[in-house]
Amino acid sequence: MKKNLTALTIVCVIFIGLSFNAAFGQIRTAIDVQEWPKGKVVLVNGDTLYGALTYYRTPEIVKVHHQDGSISSVSPVNVEYFIAQEMPSGRSFTFKSLHWDLGKPYSDFKKPTFFEELNRGALTLIMRETYVKRDAGRQNTNLYRNAPSYYGGNNFYEQVKELYYIMLPDGEILPLKNVRKDLHTLFGEKSKNVKSYIKLNKLDYEKPHELIAIINYFNALSSSTSRAF
Repeated sequence: MKKNLTALTIVCVIFIGLSFNAAFGQIRTAIDVQEWPKGKVVLVNGDTLYGALTYYRTPEIVKVHHQDGSISSVSPVNVEYFIAQEMPSGRSFTFKSLHWDLGKPYSDFKKPTFFEELNRGALTLIMRETYVKRDAGRQNTNLYRNAPSYYGGNNFYEQVKELYYIMLPDGEILPLKNVRKDLHTLFGEKSKNVKSYIKLNKLDYEKPHELIAIINYFNALSSSTSRAF
């Protein structure tokens, strides 16, 4: 009985989270599918498509829903970048097609891949998603970090896990396997300054908007002195 109540509680929390996203104009119809009421897609051939967007993250397909009812489907190989926009808040999300080695650093093969761009600067934070299946009968504190979740039945739910990367000015993409450690390696001689800033403002590496603030501070330090890379 207790396990069923726990599962029900988790389902309710997930529903609230999905409703919150919908209220601001972004809808997840599945764990790896997002919809926005407005957006634009800039293609490699110079054309630009406008309309509501549906982004299928797993097969990496973006569908553009045009006003005349027609639909265009594009993949990273066709796209320079796309911007999805919530309504009425106007908040936008930028995704770029980047040539990536698929996590195989010793491979010469690089494939056009969508990354969400979270900031810009000497260190550009980019992100992809992966999905983990969790037991709804077990309390998991990570559920309450506003990570989108999708209840799949059978007392299991899927949860979004962000995978962070840093893109350097030359286009090299570095995975942040240990976000705190890897970032401070990149911060180099400015690491102490950044640590002081984090402590003063009580920032948390696990909160996306605060992680962006940390990297933006480093970028500001770099631009005010000399180029970091």
